[in-house]
Amino acid sequence: MKNDSFRLAVVGIGGVGGVLAAPLVRKYGGAVSLVARGKRGAHLREKGLTLHSDVFGTFTAYPETVAEIPAELPVQDFVLVCVKNDALPKVTGQIGPIVGPETIVVPVMNGVTAEEVLREGLSTGRVAGSVIYTVSSAGADFSITQSGPFTHLFVDDLKGDGRMAQLRDIMAGAGIDFRLTSDSKTAIWNKYVFNCAYNTMTAAEAANAGALKREPLRSDFASILGEARAVGCRCGAALAEGLVEKELYRLEKTGDGAESSLSRDFAQGRRGELEVFSGDLIRMAERLGVETPVTRRYYEKLLDRAKNF
Repeated sequence: MKNDSFRLAVVGIGGVGGVLAAPLVRKYGGAVSLVARGKRGAHLREKGLTLHSDVFGTFTAYPETVAEIPAELPVQDFVLVCVKNDALPKVTGQIGPIVGPETIVVPVMNGVTAEEVLREGLSTGRVAGSVIYTVSSAGADFSITQSGPFTHLFVDDLKGDGRMAQLRDIMAGAGIDFRLTSDSKTAIWNKYVFNCAYNTMTAAEAANAGALKREPLRSDFASILGEARAVGCRCGAALAEGLVEKELYRLEKTGDGAESSLSRDFAQGRRGELEVFSGDLIRMAERLGVETPVTRRYYEKLLDRAKNF
């Protein structure tokens, strides 16, 4: 595939955006543009994007274009939005100038609300829901570290839209495990259910995964999984009846010392994605008439802790 046969922008070069952007820039050069502000943007322009990865190896990619704001770029064929959820409403307005009628916008983010925010905020283009499985983070030096043997990206096939096949080929060419799915809602909720319990409880209890495996926390973990699954089913996700047991097994296989992104944020005095993993779930449950008492108890505990930030 020629470097000038498509235009792809990655908006937000943190842990997730960086782990996707680095191999794309390495493979396709100037066809891939990055959007990053301030010191991060300046670093990327001057020193490149360094990735330390168990999947992709260690290398530095040198992007030709790092924009401070999306409007500095021309209209794109594909836009990967990899920002925190609290920044998404503002970013949605900012990417408008680079989204044309044929543009595919892919939110690669936590939670289950990003598609709706983008669809409501954009006047054109198509939004393809996605979910990523990876363990990655951005360092103080703006490098990206990805740990573990996998980085999988599942994206909605938009009912067979041929441009999604092109995006799949672009990603595969860069060595990214990209999979099209006809049911992105269920794929997104499958990940979200676990994170609602894992992120919420590790942050609220200032605990690692090992603590969640022991009673009474294990029972609360199972309860939040069940509450999140019930909300997801009401939202139209085809979540398996055995999902709670499957995710409890996943917890057992998680290293005892593992923490969550939300627990790390709280340890550093930041609210992080508190609303994504807890508040959003409660608000959806209220709207749909689903009871979430255990989720609410932990949410209130988190809100109380966050008063000190």
